[in-house]
Amino acid sequence: MAGPVRLNIHGRPTVVNFGNTYPINARRHRSLNNPIIELVHRSYLALNRPIALVDVGAATGDTVLLVESNCPGEVGSLLCVDGDAEFFQYLTHNLAFLPNKTLVRTLLAADESQIPELVRIHGGTASAQGGRAAAAATLDSVLERHEFNRVDVLKIDVDGYDGEVLRGASATLERLHPAVIFEWHPIICARVGNCHLAHFDALASAGYCTFVWFTKFGGFSHVTHEVQHRDLDSLAKICRESTIHGDMHFDVVALHRESPINLVELADCRYALNRKSHH
Repeated sequence: MAGPVRLNIHGRPTVVNFGNTYPINARRHRSLNNPIIELVHRSYLALNRPIALVDVGAATGDTVLLVESNCPGEVGSLLCVDGDAEFFQYLTHNLAFLPNKTLVRTLLAADESQIPELVRIHGGTASAQGGRAAAAATLDSVLERHEFNRVDVLKIDVDGYDGEVLRGASATLERLHPAVIFEWHPIICARVGNCHLAHFDALASAGYCTFVWFTKFGGFSHVTHEVQHRDLDSLAKICRESTIHGDMHFDVVALHRESPINLVELADCRYALNRKSHH
């Protein structure tokens, strides 16, 4: 069997590629993606207005559908970026019902350059591990080009290029101080030739000093404040070499030193634990 699959995701009729892993993972792990729900909700409460959300690595739109179903009315404007042609086709279809959205098909990197083309590493994601080069932009340039002047929450999940995307968003981070949630996956970083420290160095240089760590299934893990390369190197080594915890990685929320978000409330994910929709 091949070709697109029609199903409901978070109460919405959607089209995804055959073999997409999101629907089964969302059913199997009920805390999956709790951190992004909690971050959107806490940002909305702290700012007392609908937020501006940027989703880098938007894929077929599952994260946006998750947020829309669980945080209704809390996102006012939306910009989604994805570089995979098939995913972008489904993304456009699945989010057609939303007003105030901007969808951009491009690869992102630390600068305007060429990076490896995307290849599908499993049904739910694509990674820049191809044998040919493809053009990439910076997130700063994409936001400027589309006149997206406010960013309250920035979500990044791009399979080993999260740190590079953050390096290419330095102006946005320094000027707007959005709450950031990104995937920290040292295994994939090594596979694509990117440094597992780049994420934290880019954020620290822009004034981010609190990092809230969650497991890949959405459970709270720990908090760090200072960027310590030695500690990050040790944790990266565990992720890469552990024979017990397969494919170990984390979702990390980074907060600027001026962030109004309550650390304990974010870590507890109390709102997300009572979410309306799991899949």
